[in-house]
Amino acid sequence: MSTHAQIQAAATAQPFILQGSERFGKSGKTRPIYYPGDTVTLVGEVHYADDLHLELIEKTAQQGFQHFRKTGPQRRIEILHNLADRIEAHQEPLALLITQECGKPITLSRNEVIRAAKICRAYATEVERATSTLLQVEGRSARISRFPLGPVLAITPYNFPLNLVVHKLAPAIAAGCSITIKPAPQTPLTALYLGRLAVEAGYEAISVVPADNGVSEKLVRSQTFAKLSFTGSARVGWHLRALAGHKSVTLELGGNAAVIVEDLNAPVEEVARRIAFGAFAFAGQICISVQRIFIHESLKDTLLPALVAATRQIKVGDPFKPETEVGPLISIQDLQRTRTLIKDALKAGANVIYGGNTFNAFTVNPTLLDRTTPEMAINAEEVFAPIATVTLYRDFEAALALVNQSRYGLQAGVYTQSSKKMEQAFQTLEVGGLLINDIPTFRADLLPYGGVKDSGLGREGVLAGMDEYTYLKTLIQNP
Repeated sequence: MSTHAQIQAAATAQPFILQGSERFGKSGKTRPIYYPGDTVTLVGEVHYADDLHLELIEKTAQQGFQHFRKTGPQRRIEILHNLADRIEAHQEPLALLITQECGKPITLSRNEVIRAAKICRAYATEVERATSTLLQVEGRSARISRFPLGPVLAITPYNFPLNLVVHKLAPAIAAGCSITIKPAPQTPLTALYLGRLAVEAGYEAISVVPADNGVSEKLVRSQTFAKLSFTGSARVGWHLRALAGHKSVTLELGGNAAVIVEDLNAPVEEVARRIAFGAFAFAGQICISVQRIFIHESLKDTLLPALVAATRQIKVGDPFKPETEVGPLISIQDLQRTRTLIKDALKAGANVIYGGNTFNAFTVNPTLLDRTTPEMAINAEEVFAPIATVTLYRDFEAALALVNQSRYGLQAGVYTQSSKKMEQAFQTLEVGGLLINDIPTFRADLLPYGGVKDSGLGREGVLAGMDEYTYLKTLIQNP
């Protein structure tokens, strides 16, 4: 099948996947998906679930779990490798679909597909590792084993429409759970495509359910689901947690990630380029994009000009060109929101170092601002746009305090060659992950990933994912 035909199949086939061969009937409510780079090119159309589908969704999730929980570890390992094989075989149509749906630069979309396959293979290895533990306690033998929690409800965002779905799907397969995926309204086609690949790989305990907020909230309240895994904004995430009742909840929420540059471990141009990429790649629509930059005042005359030069070199334009790093924002509303953020910051006394304007009707140029304060929305909130602020500081402890002066705590980066300051930062910063001599916009899919404060609850990543989808059961035997 040609790439075009594969993408069209993702757009026009039945939109709900239930245990392989079962399908929902098409509902009367449809949503067109337009390419955000012009808002008129139709990528596809999906049918939305409505209240009449709720009972069938719940029944399918429960039946899928009761069947799949009996699947042995070797079969789950096989399914994960099968899915990885299929993701790799469909790399180009998947990457093109990601770019069509969310405007992500094609090079980044291709990398997302590669990562998704690796995540599946890593979870296959984790199935092999997650064996029972045997102990002797007070003259008794004890065996501690992991069991699947139950049906999983996964709600995913638009910015990584494949990778962040796989971070929920792969542990569900590895743990022996069924999963119901409610994809972002902007990017349902990628999730549907992945769902069909999962069925082909041998995992039939899956539903991909495009739905509006009302149906989504009813699914969150449903007692059918033992687990809610949500990735998205803090506002929505904490609201859904309040609705979730007694089920286990993982929240991967927003951030306003900071990087502190105390001293350099590499040429100034290299560090500047890395920071600029972290701030502006995919138009800043990454929850760990560099948003706040703290530079020691001794580097003012070297790093700051280099950062402006690196920002100027960021490639803005057509996301289908491999050299492009910044493409369109996800919607016209987000573009308007971004312009308002910049305008309000300037009114409050901020200064534009670079950018501050639009590239076209759908794209904002990378923007650097200084003379900002922690209270400004451009620092205090998650901007999710190609904007970063620059603040000079004298004292390292003061810089650490400024990073912590936030309701978020996802990841941070610190450039320093001092082992003492590395450890000080690790002990002091209120974040889920700290990068030393790198930007916070780095995620190793194997490692635990998540935040503190308003940035979330629980952890994803291969080494933590099985814990989130299983519970421990202890068998104690008296001789």
